[in-house]
Amino acid sequence: MESNTVDWINAVCSIVSLLVAMGALYFVYKQISQINKQLNSMNETFRNSTLMTVLELENELIRRKVSWDEASFQLREYPITLKKTKEKLNKATIEILSDKFSTSFENYLNSLDRFCYCVLHNYISDRDWKTEYRDVVFDIVNNNPEEFNVNSRFRNTIKIFQKWKDE
Repeated sequence: MESNTVDWINAVCSIVSLLVAMGALYFVYKQISQINKQLNSMNETFRNSTLMTVLELENELIRRKVSWDEASFQLREYPITLKKTKEKLNKATIEILSDKFSTSFENYLNSLDRFCYCVLHNYISDRDWKTEYRDVVFDIVNNNPEEFNVNSRFRNTIKIFQKWKDE
């Protein structure tokens, strides 16, 4: 009988151990499930943050391009305006318009270089933005070789130009 009692005690202990183990597995499952939800939420937050950064960067690039275009238009319109109004050429006005053009152009190049830096260092996806900005980079580099020579400050733009040209 004593052997029977020991067998029953072993059976009860085994069942209790099984229930405790199942409870522990359920607890671990719930914890892993909760961690997974948190990671998914963090991933979504990170994606949204990255998207907002990219959109802000792109918005700044567009804003600076518009500023450069406006300065270019003003510089080109000045002689036309003089012909219409029959005024004399004002060197100070030309100098101011030229300075505005140069400054806005440099601001645009700085913004484009910052964008290229983000692509080079994988802050934004090369694959996603190459199709949209490949022509922009190629046009600016090809049409302004004096800005992208050996001593250029816009090294990131040059690197992206070379990288995309080789692909």
